Amino acid sequence: MKITPEFLDDWCEPLETGYQPLLDFELEIFREVPHNDIGILTQRIKRSFFDYVRQGIMLDAVRRYRLYKRDYRDFADYCKNALGREHSYCKRIIQASQICLELIKSKFRILPTSVSQALPLLKFTKVDAGGNRELETKWQTVLDGFPSQLITAAKIQELLDENPEDRVKQIRITGKAYQLLQKKAAAAGMAVSKYLEMLIGGIEPPDDEPPDDKEEAQLTVEKEEICDWAEAFANQTKPVAGFGINKLSKCHQKAISNRSDTLSDSS
Repeated sequence: MKITPEFLDDWCEPLETGYQPLLDFELEIFREVPHNDIGILTQRIKRSFFDYVRQGIMLDAVRRYRLYKRDYRDFADYCKNALGREHSYCKRIIQASQICLELIKSKFRILPTSVSQALPLLKFTKVDAGGNRELETKWQTVLDGFPSQLITAAKIQELLDENPEDRVKQIRITGKAYQLLQKKAAAAGMAVSKYLEMLIGGIEPPDDEPPDDKEEAQLTVEKEEICDWAEAFANQTKPVAGFGINKLSKCHQKAISNRSDTLSDSS
């Protein structure tokens, strides 16, 4: 098979420039194997743990000084169309990076290594009227509670949670089980979480199902006669002192039903 120049040109066409540096980096690292300097690699790996801080610094500069204004309507528009990310996502990166930078300035050597580790500390960054804040104290609590290699976002959240009973927990169930749970909760007119709380508490779900029409239709002859008599009596009764009997109350209907059951049993 003869390969034409056109085919060669197509085959050699460069990849998307945004991703090519990653392929170049891979080639650079593996080209030196097994002669890589482990010390340099270790330092580069440790620095990469804090890439979110660099991202946050750059995002903060774009937002704070409105560097986006020439090409985009606002920061949210910039995040969506230039970065392909939601505004809320970029905002969380900025917040996490600022938390890490504050801890660096406070001379901590062990720091949150991800956005999810930093964000539980956000509520402790507020400065009170006396100029104090709890950020450093809370982070030290984390460091005292876990070895650095065992620190995770979940452990930080759990340790610093001031209302653990109200915190949302996650459980894993199959998709089929969740669909069934949704169906049951919808039938009870409840949210899935509330329905689960009710079941765990041993409370019976409300029965909203309508009565079976077949059971209602199965009346004995005596029951039919009693119902006819009650209806005729209600229609013939005259209003007294401004009160009228237009329809039997549920308790009267139940009493008539119980009476008819008693007659049926005695017969």
